[in-house]
Amino acid sequence: MVITPVRNRVQFVIESMLLSGTLMRLALAAAVIAVTAGFTGILGFLAAWGTEQSFEGLGQAVWWSFLRLSDPGYLGDDEGFYLRVVSTLVTVAGYVLFLGVLVAILTQGLNEQIRKMEMGLTPISQRSHVIFLGWSNRMPGILRNVVVSEKRLRRFLRRVGAKRLKMVLLVEEVMPTHTAELRSHLGHRWDPSDVILRSGSPLRLDHLMRVDYLNASAIVLPAQDRGTHRSAGQSDNAAIKTILSISHSLRLSAAHRKPPLLVAELYDARKIPVALKSYGGPIEVVAGDEVVSRLLAQMVHHRQISLVYRELLSHALGNEIFARDCPPSFVGTPFWALAEALREAILIGVTRTVDGRCLPLLNPAPDFCFEDGDKLVYIARDWADGFSSVNSGTITWPEPSRKLSRRLRDDLRILIVGWSRRVPALLSELEDYAHQKHRVTIVSRFPLDERNRRMEHYGFTPQRTEVEQIDADYTLPESMRALRPESFDMVVCLASDMTETDQEADARSLVAYAILKDQFAGLPKKPRILIELLDELNVALVDPVDSEYLLSPQILSHILVQVTLRRELNAVFQELFNSGSKEIRLRDFGRYGWKKGTSVSFAEMEHRAREHNEIALGIVNRDEVGVIGGGVYLNPHRTTRWKLGVGDQFVVLTG
Repeated sequence: MVITPVRNRVQFVIESMLLSGTLMRLALAAAVIAVTAGFTGILGFLAAWGTEQSFEGLGQAVWWSFLRLSDPGYLGDDEGFYLRVVSTLVTVAGYVLFLGVLVAILTQGLNEQIRKMEMGLTPISQRSHVIFLGWSNRMPGILRNVVVSEKRLRRFLRRVGAKRLKMVLLVEEVMPTHTAELRSHLGHRWDPSDVILRSGSPLRLDHLMRVDYLNASAIVLPAQDRGTHRSAGQSDNAAIKTILSISHSLRLSAAHRKPPLLVAELYDARKIPVALKSYGGPIEVVAGDEVVSRLLAQMVHHRQISLVYRELLSHALGNEIFARDCPPSFVGTPFWALAEALREAILIGVTRTVDGRCLPLLNPAPDFCFEDGDKLVYIARDWADGFSSVNSGTITWPEPSRKLSRRLRDDLRILIVGWSRRVPALLSELEDYAHQKHRVTIVSRFPLDERNRRMEHYGFTPQRTEVEQIDADYTLPESMRALRPESFDMVVCLASDMTETDQEADARSLVAYAILKDQFAGLPKKPRILIELLDELNVALVDPVDSEYLLSPQILSHILVQVTLRRELNAVFQELFNSGSKEIRLRDFGRYGWKKGTSVSFAEMEHRAREHNEIALGIVNRDEVGVIGGGVYLNPHRTTRWKLGVGDQFVVLTG
């Protein structure tokens, strides 16, 4: 009865030592070796009793046993049959204890350390690195946008005083799949020494310390996707809580420490003021749903405008939007004088800091002059094109004419198939078009009461927009046929956020797209189809001749990265995507007094656009819509000429 508790106690102690780490396991092994050496030393002492190799004492016998446990070479020194039997048993036990237990313990300890490193639990020590908080399906694309922005990246590194970019990802739990996805997306640009993964939650300060966030040059907080099992509201709340935690920790740290730039992505634009006030350092917030909704609204009103944004908001095609400091020699220079001087770039405006806020001033007034601290904003193929030498001055910029009056256009009938949290924001953007009435029909299996509740919660109060809600499965041909989609001017296939994966959402949208294409076949006048996709692998399934697509994750990833590398661009993007301010539009050439067959140069386009208080950006050739680039020519050479044809349009920045 007494033996059992003692045995249990011994068993508990042994198990505790085995689970307490490598050092405790080594201590347990040493104890076992000592006990074994003592026991076999007694046996050796008894076996050598009365022989020529008798031990002087028990201590010498124990030492004799320990030597044979640790080194089999001593086995040949023993004499006498019984002593050799004992020494052989001791040597065999030594193989088990030393070569077995010790090697096993050391190997297990090494494996634990390697596993700990793989799990990303060890803290890092870096300077001027960029931290990405959280993992989503867009993360590989975000990092790809960073590494392909080579020249922007070099300028960013010079500003933060770093020689090489180090990107650190803090994810809930580091898995081998994370590294595999990054390697697959980055391809030959993948360098494991430049990307560090650590496990942890951005909601915990001790986990943030693992990525040395206090010494980072920038912290990027992308919105979490459907894989996190969080709603949009929960994701935004977690992001704001993370911002508060980082700001609080920075206040407790050294007073002279400069806070890193924080770039956060929220779903709901109404929470941007809260996020801005929650951080005590430089911060930029991108409203993902608002950006996508504004782009969709512009694509609804302007055919082929998606081709323009696809070029400006990606690295795959020629031109991008750049910003650079205004040289001191340009201070006091009129805006249009420099705009005329640039030969390889199109100057579209500046950003100016007023009361600590970055204000975009696009397509400014004729008497606008540069001031110290302004950032030039221009469209070019390369950042260096903004330093082009002075032009010959063949263009004389005319004074802008009075803006033409705009009448209320006929109703635009729009069929929206699919439901997502972006629908209320999209309807609000359509409502902001003061000179256009809309009749919108929304088709989905999402409950009608919940749809109306969400639109009411968003604050959507239509004045010029009629909304009809229909409960139907748009992936069934019979249901789609009953909707009479051919009677609409535009059909928008939205990516549903009610599905489990992006591929499932794209599958539903593409099924609806295929049904529409079949029903529109043979019609003399077909409604336009606009489809939102989430996976770039599905882009090849969309016919570019009579359909347009918006790859929203790619657009948002590009904007997030560009704002991180040059924060002034955030204000520029917000201005361009806002329907109530300066925006990019496609104009029919007849608006400028030209007729079909007229041969015009881009310099002449600039001159004529300026008469209408607009900045010419390029041309869309209708005959080349289906080819690579979609027939869009942005920032062409000033002497390039076109013979205007039916459907050709000018790309302009409105005044």
